[in-house]
Amino acid sequence: FPFHINGDISSRVQRTIEPLAPRVEVYSIDESFADLTGIAEPLGDFARQIQARVRGWTGMPVGIGIGHTKTLAKAAQHVSKLYKQRTGGVVDLRADHAVEWLLKRMPTQEVWGVGRRISMKLEADGVMTAWQLANADPKTIRQRYDVVLERTVRELTGEPCIELQEAEPDRQDLYIPNVWRARDDSRSHA
Repeated sequence: FPFHINGDISSRVQRTIEPLAPRVEVYSIDESFADLTGIAEPLGDFARQIQARVRGWTGMPVGIGIGHTKTLAKAAQHVSKLYKQRTGGVVDLRADHAVEWLLKRMPTQEVWGVGRRISMKLEADGVMTAWQLANADPKTIRQRYDVVLERTVRELTGEPCIELQEAEPDRQDLYIPNVWRARDDSRSHA
C-alpha cells in the first residue's frame, strides 16, 4: 500500500480501538503499545475482542502480544504472527513457563532492539538465544555492551524498564494495536 493509504487504514484501526484502550503509545505506522490497566482478566479474551472488532470494522487482521514488559509483548506479538494458525493471532506471554518456552527458542537477533551486529557479538560470547540473554548478568552486559542492552536483559526477565510513551493529549488518531503488555500488579499494560 502507498504510505497515505497505510496512514488512513492505521487511523481507522486506532479509532476503532481507542475507546477500549485509550492509553496508547504509537510505535510505528502498524504497531502500538497499549496500557490495559483496569481491564478485567482474562486479557487474552479481551485481546480477541479487540482483534474481532478491528477485523469487523476495518477488515484488517491484527496480531496481539501480551507481556509484562514492552520487550516481552513484542516477543509475544512476533510469535502471534509466526504461529497465527495455532495462536489465532493472540499470545499471552505472562506466565513464567510461557516466557521460558519462547525465549529458549528465540534467537537473540529476533529480540526487539537487538540487531544483527549485536547478535553476532552476543553469539561470539556464547549467547545464542533470548533465554541465555535473559539469564545474563545485567551489569556485565552493560559493561561489555551498553545500557540499552542491559535494559533489554532486564525487560526479558519481566522488569519494566521502557515506559509507555503516550501521544499528546489532543491527538485523536492512534495506530494499529499489534503489541500488548501486562504486569502482575494492579496495573496492566499492553
